Amino acid sequence: MVYVNKCGESDLNQRNLDLNSILRQVAKLKSLPEAELIQELERLLPVLWQIRNDPTYSGQLKQMASLSTGPNGSLEILSSVLSLLEGQFTEPPQLRREAEKLARLILESNLVVPGFSSYEALREALAKNTFSQREDTPWPTAELKEGQSTGQAQLIPALLDEHPLMPPDEVEKWSELMWKQREELSDLDADALDMLSHVWLAQAGSADDYAVGDVDEFLVMRGLKPKQGGDGRRGGFEPEQRTEMLKALSHIQNLWLNMGEVEFQEERASRRGRRKKSVRNAVQSRAFVITDRMGQIRLDGQLDVNRFMFRPGVLFSRFLYGPGRQTALLSAKAVQYDPYRQRWEKRLARYLSWQWRLRAQHGNFNRAYLVEALLEAVGETPGNYNRYPARVRERLEKALETLVEDKVIAGWEYQEWNEATADQRGWAKFWLATSVLIAPPQSIRETYHLLRQHLDNNELDLALLSGSWVWAELVKAHRKERGLSQTEAALELGVSQGYLSKLEKGQVSVSDELENRLKQWVGQSKNSLK
Repeated sequence: MVYVNKCGESDLNQRNLDLNSILRQVAKLKSLPEAELIQELERLLPVLWQIRNDPTYSGQLKQMASLSTGPNGSLEILSSVLSLLEGQFTEPPQLRREAEKLARLILESNLVVPGFSSYEALREALAKNTFSQREDTPWPTAELKEGQSTGQAQLIPALLDEHPLMPPDEVEKWSELMWKQREELSDLDADALDMLSHVWLAQAGSADDYAVGDVDEFLVMRGLKPKQGGDGRRGGFEPEQRTEMLKALSHIQNLWLNMGEVEFQEERASRRGRRKKSVRNAVQSRAFVITDRMGQIRLDGQLDVNRFMFRPGVLFSRFLYGPGRQTALLSAKAVQYDPYRQRWEKRLARYLSWQWRLRAQHGNFNRAYLVEALLEAVGETPGNYNRYPARVRERLEKALETLVEDKVIAGWEYQEWNEATADQRGWAKFWLATSVLIAPPQSIRETYHLLRQHLDNNELDLALLSGSWVWAELVKAHRKERGLSQTEAALELGVSQGYLSKLEKGQVSVSDELENRLKQWVGQSKNSLK
């Protein structure tokens, strides 16, 4: 590991430089709270600056970027680092400014969220508020239809989980409350679902784990800025902002899912011990359950919630960690766009992230989208774009340009559209049938491309969260460079051939002891990090 002396400079001659260790630290940056993130950046920037300027390691920092396309946004982070390293920052105040600037860039990259069709349908039902009345239930219900998946989402108070035999008159009162909540549903609730999913996926190590959510961190993820304190007053977010966020979280807590048959893995005893077997069952589960709460007691005795513990519903979490598990990269801008003034940008960012996830296995990202499909994605009604086509076209093009400026997409253009058609009577019907080519940002391409090279579709999702694909690539490349079989390499490393096979596929985690052996073993080749 690089030695950093008290002056903040790297002494590259005292220790061997471990670029992969630096890479792993960079990849972990996005999961840190903002205060810790700035401190870690202040420590790392001088190290990276020294690497950039040392002749021995000239160009190695850019080579690291080819390996850093994990879910923590390390590709974007290293790209930002390289641009910041063009200037020197020897003075501590300047270093802190650069660290804060980089911290903001890191916090603006991608979120990791579930990527299966039922989740996309649930998110859309919340954003577009498709919950309605059904004759067979008193609860607001939304049909979840996306691809081959079908199911329902309902607003049912979490209190009913503890009191399933509630009297009919009490059920009626709670039903009225749920219908009031139904009127409040908006894109902010879809954002809350994405943020809860991202935080839980980042913190949980198994289907049974809880995660800790911080209301202020959720507000930061939304791109809101805390108010600066002064004159002895305490700074921070406005009470109204926290209240709005807590209201959206309470809506998610009341979500009850009725999904069709999905695939699970169950452990069953056999003569050879316990074995996992795939089974198909229907799922009825809470989307997320919020349990313990932490905060400040107000003068009226109520609790101002600052932090809380949560997890997906039991069966829903089993599905997330089962064979059907899928994850997707969602631009952090999707939750930062204003849910009212930038609704089109927000919904397009979500829609495109879902489309790119569908095509990740085959890498066919450059597809065309009908204008009419894009308008449907943002929730625009046919009556509106038939009545005001020029206004609707202007709004769509403005949204796409904003996505380009914010690097949510790399670019867009009409396919086979003749601008002269817009001068003709009835031009709108031709415009609606026109295709728009939309290119994803390079970070999306690189991430899915590199993972696809080494992993199959089921393994890709685990790798997005664990970063295990980094060792998979290094170990496989070094073994092939030396012309070793998996059996021969496993003997050298002191592991079984089966374990090494899983390691090269990114399916297993690496202990600290094995990681040290891998560093020495991979270090036998100067080309292993190229």
